[in-house]
Amino acid sequence: MKTKFHLILFLMIISFSLSGENMGLVIKYLGLNVVEVDMIDQDNELAISATSISLGKIAKKLNNYYRIKYKPEYIPVHYYKNVKQSDYQEDRDIYFFHDQNHAERISHIDSTRNRKYYIESGTRDFFSALFYLRFLPDLSSGSFRMDANQVQWLAEYKMIEIDSIRSIFGIKECMIVKITFKNEDGIESERSDMLTNNLVDEDVPLLFWISNDDRRIPLKAKFAMKPFPVIWKLISYED
Repeated sequence: MKTKFHLILFLMIISFSLSGENMGLVIKYLGLNVVEVDMIDQDNELAISATSISLGKIAKKLNNYYRIKYKPEYIPVHYYKNVKQSDYQEDRDIYFFHDQNHAERISHIDSTRNRKYYIESGTRDFFSALFYLRFLPDLSSGSFRMDANQVQWLAEYKMIEIDSIRSIFGIKECMIVKITFKNEDGIESERSDMLTNNLVDEDVPLLFWISNDDRRIPLKAKFAMKPFPVIWKLISYED
């Protein structure tokens, strides 16, 4: 009965995303707004754009775009990245073949970076993993697998607290979920963009504030980097 209830709850929650969502976030560092992020989830596709703003343009110019086509439960089948940073670029497609336990990476800048590599079935990229986590009926504890530049990671999550924070909706009750990462391949990660894979680190946990209601809106995220954390904060929301 409990399993059936969780399934019904998951289907109810996920139905909200089918009608489409548009979220705006700001990334803060040292108390300054440095990057604006737009996320659209519609028709089984995530589209994310990130642009440096204000002093962020001086410190590190950034203009990135990501598109993920996914199956139910946010299982990615095609992940496209176009990264334009002041000292780093990517333009690549990644195709996930879950039934064959492999992924294929195709670089449109440097063909020597093309790869075919092993993945566990159900492995997700950075963004689809966070959306999948967001809609899980039970956030008490669990794990999922992530692919970050062909390195396979085990992400373990645990709800550590229910709290209320100020948000664009006023005071909002939320679940605080802590995510830790473990490098399952034991190999050093390749350099990547600042927004996603470079944030996946065994020494850097992620705290995720998710509204404690049917919509499970991501209100805030905090990467506990040293010496100063990186904060993501929701600044607009439409559905």
